[in-house]
Amino acid sequence: MEDSKTKFHVRVRAIVYDDGHILAVKMKGADYCFLPGGHHEMGETLADALVREIKEEMGREGEIRQYLGLVENGWQGDDAYHQEINHIFEVAIPGVHAQEAPPSAEEKLEFLWVKPGDFEKKDFRPPVIRPLIINWLKGDKKIWCESNFE
Repeated sequence: MEDSKTKFHVRVRAIVYDDGHILAVKMKGADYCFLPGGHHEMGETLADALVREIKEEMGREGEIRQYLGLVENGWQGDDAYHQEINHIFEVAIPGVHAQEAPPSAEEKLEFLWVKPGDFEKKDFRPPVIRPLIINWLKGDKKIWCESNFE
């Protein structure tokens, strides 16, 4: 049960892959990055939520290609302990290519392209997703179900 010291999130995330790079996003000034996407809202399908989040963050239309799986993540924040379920999809975004970072439609965010070999250096979060992406790029197509919960 959620109380003032715990928060639970259902999120949708996009893997956009181009020319050996994964599209990532970070809060301006942050020293870590993560997959684009955001919170699922009541009454939405997961896919619709991700299309909405891409539109809000980038001002672009995303095309859902396939569901890749889920990743559970937990961390201690300043205000509470957070747990999230991330539903991950492969997404195409027409006109977005690794040659340049797309502009953000939200002032607090900035996009960047990350090579999978640089996940650790760029502090790509959550860490449990890094090997899943690398294996997926190598052809492993099984549905993901990973967690950093102990």
